[in-house]
Amino acid sequence: MKFEWDPAKAEKNDEKYGVSFDEAVTIFKDPHVLFHDDEEHSQKEKRELAIGRSGPRSRLLTCFIARTEDTVRIISARVSTHRERQDYDDNSETKILFQIK
Repeated sequence: MKFEWDPAKAEKNDEKYGVSFDEAVTIFKDPHVLFHDDEEHSQKEKRELAIGRSGPRSRLLTCFIARTEDTVRIISARVSTHRERQDYDDNSETKILFQIK
């Protein structure tokens, strides 16, 4: 699978949300990554959101994407909301039972 994005958009995304697109692409290695249609933003093209754990920092991220057969275009990425985190936990086998601080 190939990934692409607009470099200017990636820079703005990192400044706004603190998530680089380089980190965002790592969620696609998460075996529990979830995909949902993003009907609200799918006027010109089919868009989806993907929720998964990033590799280097193990943060739960939500990425807004557009896919073709062999390419994923990252549109934006941010740390997942509480609701998205619940959705991920409810649909995966990776529930955190407790966390040591």
